Amino acid sequence: MIITDTAIILHGRKFSDTSKIIHAYTQHHGKISVIAKGVRSAKSTMGSSIEPLRCSSITWYRYPNKDMHLLKSAEIAIPMHNLTSNYECLMSSMGIVEILSSTQEPEEPNQGIFDIATQALIALNEDKCHETPYAIVLLFLMHLAKAMGFGMNVQSCCVTGEVISIDEDCLFSFEKGGFISDSVSMPQSESILLNSSAVGILQEMDQSMINTCSLHIPIQEQVTLLSLFQRYFSFHSHKSYRWNTYPPGITTS
Repeated sequence: MIITDTAIILHGRKFSDTSKIIHAYTQHHGKISVIAKGVRSAKSTMGSSIEPLRCSSITWYRYPNKDMHLLKSAEIAIPMHNLTSNYECLMSSMGIVEILSSTQEPEEPNQGIFDIATQALIALNEDKCHETPYAIVLLFLMHLAKAMGFGMNVQSCCVTGEVISIDEDCLFSFEKGGFISDSVSMPQSESILLNSSAVGILQEMDQSMINTCSLHIPIQEQVTLLSLFQRYFSFHSHKSYRWNTYPPGITTS
C-alpha cells in the first residue's frame, strides 16, 4: 500500500552507507518509522525534507504487520527555515519533537496532537514569543496533556471548586490534575507545592493560544514548570519521563 501524508520529522539515524531510518509523526497515521534508501548519496533530492524539525509531505510503502516501512518520496510542506537561525527557538523546537516522540505510541493518530505540534513549530519559526521561546514548549505540554485526556484544572480547586488566587502558594495534585485549596488534605507524595509566581503563570497559560503566545516566563519558573510537567505526564502515562531538552541557558549534570 502506498500512502501520502503530512509529517513532522522527529529524528533519524544512519542506516548503511547511503540510507537512513527516519522517525516521523504524521497527521493521519501517527508515529511511523521508514527507511529512506539512498538519501545520504549526493544524487538524493530528499535530504533537506527529511531532516528533524521539518514539516513535509511524505509518501511511503506501508507493509502490514511491520513496524518499519519504506520511504518513496518527500518534499517540504510547510517551510520553517528560521528555526535554525535562532538558538533559543532551535532548542525549543527540539524540545517539541522530543516530547512528541516520547509520549506518542506508534501508528496511533491524533489530529489534535498533530495540530498543536505544528502550531508550536510554526510559532517558534515566526518568533511569536521572542522574549521566552521556551514558553511555547510549556504551553504545548499543557495543550498536549488535554489532548491525551488528562488536562489540568488550574483556575479553581479540583475538589471544592473554590477559585484559586494567584497571590498565594498552592498545592498541585498529580492525581486530581490541578490545584487543591488549603481546606483539602492531600498526601504529599501525590502533590507538589508551587509558589504564587508559578500558579499565576499556569493560569495565564491556561488562557493562552499557541499561535498567539506572548508569555514571558522567568528562567527559574521555566525549570519549575518543566519539572511539574515531567512528573505530571509520568503519573498519568505510567512511564518515567525526563526530557533532555531543557530551557536554553540551563545546564544539567
